[in-house]
Amino acid sequence: MTPSSQQRVVGFLFSALLLLLPSFVASSYYDAKVDQSKNEEAINTYLVKGNNALASGHLDSAGRSYEACLRMDPDQRYCLINYASVLVDLNAKESDESMRQQRTKKAQNMLTRVLALHPNDGDAAFNLALLLQDSSNSEEVTREAARLYQVAVQTADNDREERWDALANMAAAKQEIGEYMGEYGAIRSYERVIVILEEMVQEKEAHLNQDGSNFEEGEYQYFEAELRAINEYLSKLYYGYGTILSELSDSDCQALQSKESLLIDWVEPFVKRSGTEKENEKNEAPANYVCKMNAINALRLAVDLNSENVVAEHMLAALTEGDIGKGRASNEFVSALFDDFAETFDAKLEALGYKVPGLVGDAAKELLASSGQSSFRSALDAGCGTGLAGRYLRPLVNGSLVGIDLSKKMLDLAAQCTLSKGCGLKDEDVAPANENDAPLYDHLASLDLETTTLQEVGAKNGFDIIVAADVFVYFGELQKLLSNFAKLSDSSGAFLIFSCERIEEEEGSKWKLQKSGRYAHSKSYVVDTAATAGYKLVGYEQITPRYEKGEPVKGHLFQFSLEKDQDAKDEL
Repeated sequence: MTPSSQQRVVGFLFSALLLLLPSFVASSYYDAKVDQSKNEEAINTYLVKGNNALASGHLDSAGRSYEACLRMDPDQRYCLINYASVLVDLNAKESDESMRQQRTKKAQNMLTRVLALHPNDGDAAFNLALLLQDSSNSEEVTREAARLYQVAVQTADNDREERWDALANMAAAKQEIGEYMGEYGAIRSYERVIVILEEMVQEKEAHLNQDGSNFEEGEYQYFEAELRAINEYLSKLYYGYGTILSELSDSDCQALQSKESLLIDWVEPFVKRSGTEKENEKNEAPANYVCKMNAINALRLAVDLNSENVVAEHMLAALTEGDIGKGRASNEFVSALFDDFAETFDAKLEALGYKVPGLVGDAAKELLASSGQSSFRSALDAGCGTGLAGRYLRPLVNGSLVGIDLSKKMLDLAAQCTLSKGCGLKDEDVAPANENDAPLYDHLASLDLETTTLQEVGAKNGFDIIVAADVFVYFGELQKLLSNFAKLSDSSGAFLIFSCERIEEEEGSKWKLQKSGRYAHSKSYVVDTAATAGYKLVGYEQITPRYEKGEPVKGHLFQFSLEKDQDAKDEL
């Protein structure tokens, strides 16, 4: 007798790149080696009843059966695993956050107990990894989740089974913590899961295309939808795989040549390392070129499999310089990127040593002091995201503070911020709730910065100051953007502060779309373009906006004042 199993979808994000949509699995086995003294027959009866109830969606009944099972044997492996699954399913319908947290903690404790008794239980390891990542996005948690996914994968390998769900999540988690190489590194894991799903696609396509197939009503459409879903999933996997290959160092690419790859096409003359050590060192650059070509192929496949994967499309353009003519990232790319990134945005940037909001705030304070005013009458936080810069601006503004962003999920988070909580405030800095608390922003809107008008943001007059923290990295050409900022500004003397990533003047380019998918600009290009829009440079400094892989990113911070004929306001 084999009990039924139940699966549910738990969605979460693995990084700025992607976390897939895994299944929270309930064990489909029962322990055949229960101590007879603990009434094996009764325990198994409760387990079977619980699994049947879980499979049919009767969660309360399933929970009662598993509780009865655990009263007889608190260490019963599969009752613990499946009761944890019940608790997760109950949370999906729970509105009480306190109750949700209690159930999550209880489920985590149950799965931890199983792993203490059975360290190689793949289901318990996989499910605990999902719960951990659903509760926190810290590097420590991601590292532990990666370890647990590896337990699930290794257990499946030992049993000669394939756990594509665990492989996919392990690849994503390993990519997040920078563990690319090795048998269970991100690269090999992506390759394995891609091969599995490609074979699955071939089987389903063959089934759909075979002559004489008789499908029941709606069955063909069901299989087509299933095939589309797998291809969309594959698109995400190829994107993750391609981004890793595009970032590999020469030495890592060279090291890959000595390993058998499931996907990389090592074309001659880069396959062999038969020369002296010095000659082999010379082959590192060609090896890197082959990595880049395979990265491009992976990203092309990601786009081919899902034309709506705009993040992959943008990164492909970054590697091939394919959208140089566009001069900016598409609205769809920015919106998709930050909608996916929203929940983890603040934590991830803190881990990268992100400093731009504070630097912008300090610059705004200095400009206010130099202006002789006690406060700004109004301010626009252009590309406000979750409101990190708004926290620094609010004390300087006695009137309206407006935030604009393309990502509606980012705006939803910014809308939750008040004068006393959220938007960068640490828990220890949150002030006690009081009746005078108010939203941090007076108005939030999802708009394109190049075309936004004062009317759209509900402003009668232009803004005293506009800030854009880490926003220009999604624009190459700046003329249209800066000209619109000038239209949104109040009068001669209105201020503009923004950051850019930096390329040196000798690089011979005004701006550049980098492999990261972000644009960088030269100082002279920014200053000259701003001048044509009516701005005068009043402050400048080279900065390190954040760190990537432990290395400082080159950036610069600009401060401008507007000098223009305000008759242009009539155009609005």
